Amino acid sequence: LLFHHHSVFEYFFSMGNKVFCHARVILTEDIALNFKSSNLVRDVLPIILTWRADGAELCFDVHKFQSTFDVVEGVEQQFAVFDTDSNGKVDAHEVLMVYILLSTGDLAKKIEAVFSTFEFQAGDGNMGSINFDEAMIILESCVRGVQKVCSVDFHVENDEIFFHCKSLFDRYKTGHHDRITRKQFCDWCLQDPSPAAFLHLFQDSQGLPDIYSMVQQVNLRQSQVFQMAARGQLYVSVEDLLASDEFRRLLRNVDESEVTTLVHLMADSHGRIGSDRYHSVLRPWNIFDACDLDGTGDLDCKEMEILLWIHLRTKPTMDLVKQFLEAIDADGSGTVDRLEWVSAIVESHGGVEPTATDHPSTPHHTSEKSDARRRPSVDIVESELRRLSLRQESHAAANTASRLVGAVR
Repeated sequence: LLFHHHSVFEYFFSMGNKVFCHARVILTEDIALNFKSSNLVRDVLPIILTWRADGAELCFDVHKFQSTFDVVEGVEQQFAVFDTDSNGKVDAHEVLMVYILLSTGDLAKKIEAVFSTFEFQAGDGNMGSINFDEAMIILESCVRGVQKVCSVDFHVENDEIFFHCKSLFDRYKTGHHDRITRKQFCDWCLQDPSPAAFLHLFQDSQGLPDIYSMVQQVNLRQSQVFQMAARGQLYVSVEDLLASDEFRRLLRNVDESEVTTLVHLMADSHGRIGSDRYHSVLRPWNIFDACDLDGTGDLDCKEMEILLWIHLRTKPTMDLVKQFLEAIDADGSGTVDRLEWVSAIVESHGGVEPTATDHPSTPHHTSEKSDARRRPSVDIVESELRRLSLRQESHAAANTASRLVGAVR
């Protein structure tokens, strides 16, 4: 989860730790979205002050949970998320850590808030510092809390948490019987790549509805571009669309070959681009862009999961994700770049793909043999994926890859 140097990175990666493989966490559960809607200063810090004034209880029953966090509805369901052993009690620190980490607010202030839940318990002369056991509780509460609330595909064992707590004290050459100051703890969280990577997973987290909204906003702006270029007509010419700076800007960091491919894909045999075709090509592009969490221009397995999640409106299994990725990973790199994704869209629209020597209004046509095997449209691809997702737990799962190849190509 948190790595200190290269050899440790390799050690923990071999144990299956994948925190560094993700740019941020995508929130899908209602409880996670509820935490994300909280504001650190407005909502969370007053809760912590009230909790401390009431005696800083370490455990909550369902009634105390409801009153402390002012839960209006679904209190039993939210309580059950934390009460994993069904003993009628939840760890107060786990809930507080989730509130802090997922809330909107300045990251440095969040770290201060995390530290403040423990420093007041110190003895005489130790305000503003924590001991090793308290540091362990902080890390355990953060990890356990977010693993219960968020859909993450990593699990952190106690010995890993112990190692990173030890690295905190080793960083300042502090014995485990001594104490770490507030500033040392905050500096470690912000400056060491290990805790910083963990914190940014949730600081930069997004809700799946936010991604839907972001894609829709881009779709609307692109619709305005089409209307402006059409000047009241039903069609836009290839030349006019290629000349639109706003069209290129909305594609974000696109190169000329990608622009040419997309525009030629939209055009009919007369070099005209209608609204339906325009949007049917751009929507998958926009979804790809929204799922490219690290901005590298290609999608790994985790990012592809989000793409399929958006297409299917339900979480796909990792088997389905891997099969789909393999189906369109033309160069075998283990990721799908935008050109591979565009090529898959091109083939799904009947194998029409322009070459470098083609005139902008003259798309390249495939041979009669390949033309006879034209693939379904993007909408049919989505329908096929949705149908496959319903069957992914059946005995026919072994045939999914070949079906995906047919659907995409």
